[in-house]
Amino acid sequence: MNIFEEVKNQTDIVDVARHVGIIINRNGKAICPFHNDSTPSMSFKNNYFKCFSCDAHGDARLDGN
Repeated sequence: MNIFEEVKNQTDIVDVARHVGIIINRNGKAICPFHNDSTPSMSFKNNYFKCFSCDAHGDARLDGN
């Protein structure tokens, strides 16, 4: 395991999202920052994010899109 994988494994995607200003509701959903969204369409689960409108998805590295 390299240093990047170690950091990723110790990073919570919800913490990363909140750190960059994304507001996550109590249901684990947020307004997607990758498209013009008006209702929460981004979901956070198992340390991954997925937008069900624009299909943006990934993990804390943000390279899974």
